[in-house]
Amino acid sequence: MEKERRPMTQETLAEPQSDQKQLTQDAAAAPRIPRRPQERTMHGDTAVIDHGWLRTLDPAAIAAHLDAENAHTAHRTAHLAELRSALARELTAPEPPTELFVPVRNGGWWYLDRPRFLAGHGMDVSLSRVPDSADLRRDAHGIPVLEDGQLLEGEQMLVEDRRQVFAIALSAEHQLLARAEAGEGGCHITVVDLSTEEILDRAVRGAGPDLAFSTDGQWLLYLRVDVYGRGHQVRRHRLGTSAADDAVVVDAPDRWAELELSRSRDGSTLVIHSRSVVSAQAWHLDLADPTADPRRVTVPHRSANLQVEHAGDRLLVLSEDAAGRSELSELPLSDPAQDVPLPGDPAEPRPLLLAREGEHFEGIEAFAGFAALQVRSGGLPGVRLIPRRDDGTFDILATRTLSHGGELEAVRLDANPDWDQDVVRYRLDSLLTPTTLAQHRVSTGEASVLRRVAAARIDPEQYRERRLWAEAADGTPVPISLLHRRDITADGTAPGVLHGYGAFGSSIDPALALSALPLLDRGVVVAIAHVRGGGEMGPAWHHSAQREDKAVSFTDFLSCAEHLVDAGWVAADRLGAAGSGPGGLLVAASANLAPHRFRAVVAQEPMVDPLASLLDPGVLLSLQEWAEWGDPAEEESVYRALRACSPAENVGESAYPAVLAQAVLEGDQAPCTEAAVWIAELRAKTTADPARRPVLLHCAPDSSGGAQARRTAAMAWLLEQLGAPGCP
Repeated sequence: MEKERRPMTQETLAEPQSDQKQLTQDAAAAPRIPRRPQERTMHGDTAVIDHGWLRTLDPAAIAAHLDAENAHTAHRTAHLAELRSALARELTAPEPPTELFVPVRNGGWWYLDRPRFLAGHGMDVSLSRVPDSADLRRDAHGIPVLEDGQLLEGEQMLVEDRRQVFAIALSAEHQLLARAEAGEGGCHITVVDLSTEEILDRAVRGAGPDLAFSTDGQWLLYLRVDVYGRGHQVRRHRLGTSAADDAVVVDAPDRWAELELSRSRDGSTLVIHSRSVVSAQAWHLDLADPTADPRRVTVPHRSANLQVEHAGDRLLVLSEDAAGRSELSELPLSDPAQDVPLPGDPAEPRPLLLAREGEHFEGIEAFAGFAALQVRSGGLPGVRLIPRRDDGTFDILATRTLSHGGELEAVRLDANPDWDQDVVRYRLDSLLTPTTLAQHRVSTGEASVLRRVAAARIDPEQYRERRLWAEAADGTPVPISLLHRRDITADGTAPGVLHGYGAFGSSIDPALALSALPLLDRGVVVAIAHVRGGGEMGPAWHHSAQREDKAVSFTDFLSCAEHLVDAGWVAADRLGAAGSGPGGLLVAASANLAPHRFRAVVAQEPMVDPLASLLDPGVLLSLQEWAEWGDPAEEESVYRALRACSPAENVGESAYPAVLAQAVLEGDQAPCTEAAVWIAELRAKTTADPARRPVLLHCAPDSSGGAQARRTAAMAWLLEQLGAPGCP
């Protein structure tokens, strides 16, 4: 719940006409931004903010200031027009499709996604199906062969236009289909009899996308959404009746908690999760008896990292032990009249597998003959298969890892809907590998590639990807993903750019790096610092750089920068840094701590004045954002931590790198005034030669258009600053 704000002690001054004139001037010189100190007193600390008044400008004044900044940036970068054009041509070359459409077998049917391109709408995908029969023409892997524009014999169209369809659900016998379609106040649910194509029910409105049929197909379990779009109730609807009488199965009154539904792969059970940023719990319901009360699996868990998977004769539970390590356990299915035993009760879950150091379990999927565990290990996503014995128990010692042997490969489970299947499909990506769909046959261990996205723009043999490890200030190993042209060696001469994000538990996982090719082809080494605050090494990696500990992200980033130089991959005077949103905070705060470490910094929609934004009652924040940064108005420790690292409030008199900030006037990241305040502070205090190391700001009207122009502008500027071969 939003907290009522105490008024801040801060002088708010009107902008004098003389200062407004100073903000608009000849483009050849950087806008002169007057220093107008303001005091902010909070938690016994008084801070003097020289340029915070920019945040209080009226729309006309801020527009004039941003116009002046844009004009100056355009003037200082005009000589890069030819390079920008060349980069634009390289970046606009046709890219491969991002999806692989391969038929999926489920319950005696092959379900088919068929892509089509609609004028003015881009790509859409229809859904159809065909019975599994010996007459189907198949490829070497036994998968039906599809031809563009030609339906297979017996193919039935289920959803022709999926642009407004958020989700579908099938009944146990695959006779009924429920689709959640976009509508006012949530999804509108339509239930169709697939044998007759008759619409059976359209009573449910204001629903979420999660749906499940009862075993007999007479009931539909669905989420009810509130005015915020949150799934706050699970309801039970009998087909053919009014939705006004639908009973509430589970209610989540906490407005920060959201419910999720999933039907077990064998079709017998509905699993219900309730999640918030800080807690989770779960129930399960026998779909053969949908009017019964759901049975509780767990009490509220202390974190959101809880998952319950129905595995036929038992439940699999992913949770965390007291030390925060991921743990896979199993629970027996209890007497229907009783709750499943809870942790701490006499019959506790039986541990099966505990994550090793540097590992985290992200998900578990159960099948009749095995379980597939989604894991993060060494900062990369992977999959492990755990076979089942004849008695249904899991043979942990026989666990095998899906791998194609790449140093930077990301493996993720794909669609695997059939309870009795013996193969598991997965997707593989790397910085140099187009998305690859593969399958592994559990009974034989045979792996085969089903499809691979075409990627004519890249020859993987011309580049190399590597995993490096930097040592953080406290001794923690921090992973780095490195990409370079094949002929580049670690001789300490190459230019390089280090990217980072490091917030909200988000992971930057390997994916085909087509947008990096213009840099690589010009001899620039591209690296990604997977610093704490991100999710690459699991939730503990995220939590160790939140709130009062946020500065850990910055020192990790500097350790990665130092490692690139010490290992010889980048020249000490040719290293750039780049980040967007919270990544902009990362690179800006790191530059404050060690301005000598970077030659140039690119910050896009950067969060560089976070303390002022968090203290501004006009900036609306989500619970996730409060959990990430804390509440500096109420928590002194959070205030002091942010006060010590906020880039705009900690610029010192030093030789700063060249800086290009790219902001958006109307966007979903940090307010553009954060970048304006930061740039003003840098210009006022940097001792570097502004001719060689300019401090520039460009602000676009919104983020909906011109993204590529901003990307090429930043890339051209960075190539010049780093002295890349062939650049002006």
